[in-house]
Amino acid sequence: MPGPAHPRPGSRENRTRYVVLGMLTVRPMNGYALRQAIAGSVGHFWQESFGQLYPTLRALAEEGLVRPVHDGAAHDGRGRQGATYELAPRGRAALAAWLATPPVLERPRNELLLRVFFAGAVPPEITHRNLALVGETLRAEAEQLEAIASRWADVVKGHPDAPLWRLTLDFGRACMKTALGWLEDAERVVAAQPRGAGARRAAKGGATARRRPARSPAGGGKR
Repeated sequence: MPGPAHPRPGSRENRTRYVVLGMLTVRPMNGYALRQAIAGSVGHFWQESFGQLYPTLRALAEEGLVRPVHDGAAHDGRGRQGATYELAPRGRAALAAWLATPPVLERPRNELLLRVFFAGAVPPEITHRNLALVGETLRAEAEQLEAIASRWADVVKGHPDAPLWRLTLDFGRACMKTALGWLEDAERVVAAQPRGAGARRAAKGGATARRRPARSPAGGGKR
């Protein structure tokens, strides 16, 4: 029997299958349990489309990478029943093959940094407000991570992969600490900006545009 086809590296939607295969190394789960487990673990650093979980589970089952163990015995949390799946040997091999490939480091799209970069176009108080809102969100996330760390022994229950999971948790905690420290620096810089500077700059730019002589579409001079 031929091995499973491996999707093109770097395709985000294809990685959902490996998220599912990886989570099933922890324990057998149905779709709802997978969703909950992802939200409480890798969901802190990997954005996953929960709408893809059930189709992905079915596809993996059709490929023989996972197999149902309790058909109809598990509930999805909304009164519906769903099969509980476990990792099949071929699924474990597919996961190992994917883990052996180099990770794709994607350039992040950070809207906060984009807004800070162009913040000179608006009054400083607008940027200060945005920074404060982001700070509230980050502090809430940091509290969640610290709560997980505080009850770590109960969460992992001596699982052999616990030290590896802890590495990802500590990475998130370190990133949060760095981000919150950066926010404090950013708020000081923005607070030092003169009030109304953005509005004056915008008005000056408009006046400059009005004084600039019109040019022909081709950029040529007078004929």
